[in-house]
Amino acid sequence: MQDDHIPEELLKKITLKIEVKQKKRLPFEVRGIVISELLIATTLEILNKEKSKLLPQNARHDNLEKTPDGLDKRLKIRMGNDTCRGHIISDILAEVGIVRLAKVRNIKTGKLVNGTQLILDYTW
Repeated sequence: MQDDHIPEELLKKITLKIEVKQKKRLPFEVRGIVISELLIATTLEILNKEKSKLLPQNARHDNLEKTPDGLDKRLKIRMGNDTCRGHIISDILAEVGIVRLAKVRNIKTGKLVNGTQLILDYTW
């Protein structure tokens, strides 16, 4: 059975890349969101669990019940609050080549929405 938790060595490699790029140590704040090792690990674990390693961001400044399924809703569930953060952590991870930002089709509306895909080199 696949372990859902990110391997410690992989997490260390990724957090170091982020700290070097941002020129500051974790945790730090970006656009009002605290970027922490926990947020990074949780985001990567959510994406890695998907067969395609891709989820729509569906970032909403709404409570959990009003947030459509996607990265933001799953982060709200795992982090235990209604803070909208999927788009911000996606941008941070994309800056260092851990994820790629993509357009994905919204199943309900058929419109293209922002998505986040974990790069295969960072899957486990």
